[in-house]
Amino acid sequence: MNEATLLQHLEEIAQRLGVELRYENLGQAGMRSEGGFCKLAGKPMILINRKDTRGRKIQVLARSLRKLNLEGMFIPPAVRRIIDKHDN
Repeated sequence: MNEATLLQHLEEIAQRLGVELRYENLGQAGMRSEGGFCKLAGKPMILINRKDTRGRKIQVLARSLRKLNLEGMFIPPAVRRIIDKHDN
């Protein structure tokens, strides 16, 4: 599976879980953040640096999705392996 397709699958999983994805410039104003899962005003959100490579965006999304309950959700096996291999 190529990176573009994998990223699309991960984004769709987040959407199905009701998690907002925000692609932001996380390096502006001298601030640097790795991005990832957080809650803002109680709402689940995944922040991703829009300037990161596609591979890095996949890592951030996969690591963030591991923190959520994915049981009972169909996830293609290749995508599930990517999520499962990322540590919390």
